[in-house]
Order: sequence, then C-alpha cells, then structure tokens
Amino acid sequence: MKQSVTILLASALLIALVGGVAAQEAGTGTLVSAFSATPFAEQAGLGDVTGTATFNSASGSLFINLIHNGAKLPEGTVLEGWLVDPGRFAGPGSNASVADQGNGPPFGNLAMDVLVSAAPYALSTGVIQLDSAGNWSLDFHIPNYNFSPYDGVVITAESDGNAGDSWDPRPGAPFFTAGMTRDNAELSEAFGEVFAMVGPATTADAREPIEVTLGPTPLAANANLEAASGSATLYSDGSSAIDFSIHLNGSAGPEGCLVLEGWVVDAGLFGGPGTSNSSDSDEALGPPFGDVQMVGFNAAVEAAPYALSTGVAADNGDGTLSASYSIPGYNFGPFDAFVVTLESDCNAEGFDPRPGTPVLIGMIHDSM
Repeated sequence: MKQSVTILLASALLIALVGGVAAQEAGTGTLVSAFSATPFAEQAGLGDVTGTATFNSASGSLFINLIHNGAKLPEGTVLEGWLVDPGRFAGPGSNASVADQGNGPPFGNLAMDVLVSAAPYALSTGVIQLDSAGNWSLDFHIPNYNFSPYDGVVITAESDGNAGDSWDPRPGAPFFTAGMTRDNAELSEAFGEVFAMVGPATTADAREPIEVTLGPTPLAANANLEAASGSATLYSDGSSAIDFSIHLNGSAGPEGCLVLEGWVVDAGLFGGPGTSNSSDSDEALGPPFGDVQMVGFNAAVEAAPYALSTGVAADNGDGTLSASYSIPGYNFGPFDAFVVTLESDCNAEGFDPRPGTPVLIGMIHDSM
C-alpha cells in the first residue's frame, strides 16, 4: 500500500497533486509537511533520505531541509525545489484561468497561453545545497507573493546539473514530494523562527551584473501603461538575484489593482523571446512529471516558454515600483528576456500563477 501511494505521488503530484484539492489557505501560519521519496529516488539510491518542507503561504516563504543519511547524489546531478500548480488538463485543482488576462494574452499570443495553461506550472525555488549543519537545505522567499495556488512541493533531480548557460530550466525527474494542503498531507504547525536560519556551506564566485532596459510592449497601451519604462539588474553569485524597478512616467495605469510581476523567460520549442533551452538532458534519472505516460504534459511544457516569477513589485508611492528577488544556487544563463506582466486578477488568493499580460520587456543577452 505504501508503495502504491508513493507511486501515486510521484506520477500525480507534479500533475494533479492527489486529486486537485483547494490550495492551502493564506493566513494559517507556518506549516510543516514531510517529504516522501518517489521510486525514481529509490532507484538512484536516495530512498532513505528524509526531510520536511516548512512554508508560510501568506509571506511566500519556504524552507526545505533534507537529512541525506549518508546518501550521495548521482554524479553531475543537483536537487532543485519547486512549487507546483496543476494545469487545465490535469484535474480540478488547477488554478489556470483567464482572470489575469484582462488587458491581453500571456506572451502576447493566445496559442502560447493554451500550451502553458494545459500543463502544470512549476515555480523553481532554487537548488538545494549542503548547508553549514551538514544537511541539504534551501531557503526561499519571493517578494509580495503568496503560495495559495500551489498544492505541493516537489524536489527534482536535474541530471544536467543546471550547469553552464544552456541547461533546461524546466523540471527534471521528481525525487521527493510533500503536499501543501490538509487534504493531501499531514501538516503540523511550526513554532519559532525557521526561515533564514541555516546558510550554505560554500558560495560560488560572483559574475558581473547584467543591466537590462525595459520598454513597453504593444499591449501596455491596453492598460494605460504605454509611457511606462523600467530596468532590471541580474546577479549570479551562487544565490542569483534580480533587482527591478518600474517608472510609471505619469501613466494612469489600469482601473483597480496594479500588480506588476517580474519574470525571466526561456523560449519554448514553439516560440517565445530568444532561443529555447528545452532539452532531455535533465531527464536521465526519470521523466518530468513522473510518468512516461504523461508525455503530453511534458510536450506542452517544452513547447511553451518557461517563465520563472521573480515576485511582485511594491508601490513606492512616488510613481515607481520595485522588487528584489534571489534564488539559491541558481544562474540565469538559460533566460533570454525579462518581462513585467500586469496581473488583472490581482494575484489574490487562488490566483493563476502563470503570466498575465506582458507590459514591459527587455532582452537579457542583448545587454551582455
């Protein structure tokens, strides 16, 4: 029975997350969920690894702690954390919707929206690293965001090592899964401070920062943002970061909320800004989404652009908005564009975590 449950989680948590129940309610405090190893982890000799995901949905904070119990990662492999929301074709738990598209389609193209919405959305939370306590851990926070759309935390094995500037930023083989709702996991309350407690044992050498200039897209005029401009600075130093700012320049903006969300984007096989880095090199230890029968979902993810959210810009009250974001053990090499979207669903609880209308864009590699 235990094995069948594990297999279900392995094949479904990246897709429907055991039935697609409503996502964890915001404001319930900091919760702890235990990881289960998938058959892919067991085959790779990591079946005895134990650990927990500690998260606060309302503050957009996540801490992953794994006890390796002497296990070693396959050579050239890194473990990467993800928050996952099912796609429209994956069950009733999906938060894919058109409520965030009031001023134009994501990626400026309805066909791209169909591809992205059909498949699960996986938000990378960075690479798990050896920490100063001798465990494998990850500490992640995304600014002005909440985790309410997400049903589970998944740790994948990226057999391409996330190395170089052309690795595939999409998920690899799922090794460990932890539910985020009381319907798909046994959750307990966490007491005391748990975030930003343990640091990595080592850090990588810093790269030179990349400056990106942001200009309005044709869809910006639909939201009265045609005069807006912006900039982004990307850093890669073992805990890669982005600082981005937006200047309204007197733009009236849309009626209602002004939720401007940043994204780094890698093109898909069917298009998008720049060149796609979609490949099979991260799948040596198992198929993405955990099931060879679910090739349709993997195909949709590879066909569409992959957009990694870098958080929501805060209103500074002076006609500017800004945010600072970092992701552990990561580099932005595969990404060709930085995009700011207008989320007309206001990213309220249960919002669609996929991109809304693109209103500002800047090419990263043109700035190098």
